[in-house]
Amino acid sequence: MQFAFRILLLLGMALPAVAQPVPQLTSSPVTWFQRGTTNEVTLSGEALSSVSAVLISGGGVMASPGIRMAPAVTLEGSAGGLTAGPEAAKSLPVQLVVSPDAPLGSREIRVAGPDGVSNPLTLNISDLPEVGEPPAIGSPLTLPVAISGIIGASTEVDTIRVTAKAGEKLVFDVQANRLGSPLDPTLVLFDSAGQELARSEDVHGLDPFLEFTVPSDGEYSLRVSDLRFQGGANYRYRLVAGALPYLEFLYPFGGRRGSSVELELDGRNLEGTERMTVQIAADAPVGRQDIRAHTLRGLSNPQSFEAGDLPEGRETEPNDSPDKAGPFAAPVVVNGRVGKPGDVDTFRITSTADQKLAVEVQARRFGSPLDALLTLMDDKGAVLQRNDDAAGLDARIEFDAKKDAVYLVSLRDLTDRGGSRFGYRMTVQSPDRSPDFSVRAPVGRIRIARGAQTAVRCEVDRRNGFDGAVRIAGDGLPAGVTASPLVLGGGLNFGWLILTASDEAPLGYFPLRLTASGEREGRALAHPVSLAEAGWLTVLPPVPFSLIVTPLAASAEQNGGTELEVSVIRKPGFDGEVRIAAEELPGVSIPGVTLPSGQARAKVAVRPAYNAEVGLRPVLLRGETGEGVHVRVSHAPSVIPLSTLGIPMFLTAMLPGSPFFRTDSFRLSAVALPTNSTSAANATEFVVKVDRRGMTGEIVLALQDLTAGVVATVPPIPAEKNEATIRLLITDAAETGKETKFTVTGSANHNDRLWRQKTQPISLFVASPEKETAAVTPVPAGK
Repeated sequence: MQFAFRILLLLGMALPAVAQPVPQLTSSPVTWFQRGTTNEVTLSGEALSSVSAVLISGGGVMASPGIRMAPAVTLEGSAGGLTAGPEAAKSLPVQLVVSPDAPLGSREIRVAGPDGVSNPLTLNISDLPEVGEPPAIGSPLTLPVAISGIIGASTEVDTIRVTAKAGEKLVFDVQANRLGSPLDPTLVLFDSAGQELARSEDVHGLDPFLEFTVPSDGEYSLRVSDLRFQGGANYRYRLVAGALPYLEFLYPFGGRRGSSVELELDGRNLEGTERMTVQIAADAPVGRQDIRAHTLRGLSNPQSFEAGDLPEGRETEPNDSPDKAGPFAAPVVVNGRVGKPGDVDTFRITSTADQKLAVEVQARRFGSPLDALLTLMDDKGAVLQRNDDAAGLDARIEFDAKKDAVYLVSLRDLTDRGGSRFGYRMTVQSPDRSPDFSVRAPVGRIRIARGAQTAVRCEVDRRNGFDGAVRIAGDGLPAGVTASPLVLGGGLNFGWLILTASDEAPLGYFPLRLTASGEREGRALAHPVSLAEAGWLTVLPPVPFSLIVTPLAASAEQNGGTELEVSVIRKPGFDGEVRIAAEELPGVSIPGVTLPSGQARAKVAVRPAYNAEVGLRPVLLRGETGEGVHVRVSHAPSVIPLSTLGIPMFLTAMLPGSPFFRTDSFRLSAVALPTNSTSAANATEFVVKVDRRGMTGEIVLALQDLTAGVVATVPPIPAEKNEATIRLLITDAAETGKETKFTVTGSANHNDRLWRQKTQPISLFVASPEKETAAVTPVPAGK
């Protein structure tokens, strides 16, 4: 279980018959906590009344809900029978105990209770004393310290007073833009007399950084403000201050597992250490991780370092030209740096097989200022490919390499900059082209009632031609909760995994894990299903109704429709309304319906759009009642297979000259005049267009519900043509001052079947001669 600590205070409490809304967290006044401290913090949110536990990821932090204050006002009736329910509390006191060895960095905090698990907030663990909003009065702060502040309003300035000793080499690092804050901070340092000593703005992106050697013992002050004099509740920042170790740069950015790497370090307060040998264990996690310098003064800021399994090498100067290119055999990782302005690093790469090779530069991802320009050449120096900015400002090239062939690869900065910090890792290897898949579910927190079912939408991403079946199942579900395995064949990329809770399933919340498996060339493939957030399943008390849906399968044509019948079976004592809704199905309209008290049946319309995906897809209905309870179909299949059938043509009406198909109504207008009138004001026209989908023959058109007194000229759409113009002549027999609607129906034979399709409604306004206006656009006679 990935959550290291769960406190279950009230899990055995009696649960309400109707579930309440899921707890929600909105904010925490404090987000940074020091190792080895105990902290009291009040979380803000919604529906926090029944919270019984606090969940923290990552380990090293123990948490529990604090004691809630009794309400100031209660109610009492003289004859009894009255109950005042608790309010859905919007705040929750929490105690956080951070162990002295808690891992540094961020983790998630959630709250949970019998109604479910909340969304997460982020909290962070540091090794520094943490101070909240800078104090306006009081003693100056002793360094080192970390201050979490907010520029809460426009023109606001935070002033932080600190004491320092002569000779200390202080660093002041403001983190705002790097943490996603809209704050564009300015940092200014003053002495005790108010004299400005130093100023910083854009060093790490938009964030300031100052290095300052203290000239004399005394008090100094820092002022933080927004460069544009803006502010607000989300204009947060964190200021780290003190004579702390600070890593500006390390090189190389990684190494091979099971080897040692000599690192070059550059920064402040590193006790004169410029080089250090790092051992990378053979079983070290593959990928990037944060490393910090640890001195007697404390821990530095983190820098990224990568451990991998490919052979590693380093560029050797001089290598500016093809004749001096360093030789490497693919696959390999080359560590290097563009060491000075105008420097070009060139490598000679030999392919060991006929294969596709990818050359990828990783620089900005490790904090390097390098804007890589990558060039691929043949062994004679002729340019084959060039790339800049494939992933951010990092470059990447893919090409088909021949066995034993030699290729030249050159790398430089796009603007010919360079220096000791312009480092990179260049990987040369075959990209993974094996057929494979991954599965994701766009949910994380799921609730299910005893004796009912719920469903999890699962989406398959097939890669490199993988067309096998994918089996999705539950992993370690609580007793009494089962998952009917979902199998998606090669033609299906999403479906619903149905979870069922028995009448005896334990109430409460449990980790939710799903797995996906398949097969490739006789070899088993298995992957965890990626959830939108950490997965939690909450089992709720039974709901007071169930649903039956018929038929068990349905079909409908594009631009057509069908109906499902839903029956509600209410349990004794429940006669409330039940809302029936469908999970979203792209391209298919399924409006919800509500069954009021006393009504047990309803029809749900299912209408695929004219361009809906053709094929078999599942429709999932759910019933809802009370406050936020979601109970998906029980006592009947919750997934109704819907077969969407393609149509050979789709008709739409539009004004002449319009290039687009339209599905909405539009308006025509003309004047009612005698048939012998020479005016063209009584004529109007429109175009009917067809989207042919395999049909090539003639399409006969007819008008439906056209108002009396209108003479229509309706030609067919000729074979292999895509439109016809329909002309309307408004006679004096037409009713004036009224707007009516009509449609056009097209009929054609295709594959031994007569097909009919109808356009969208068309509005027609008939004006009387004395009220003719410029809004009526006449069509010249004979046009």
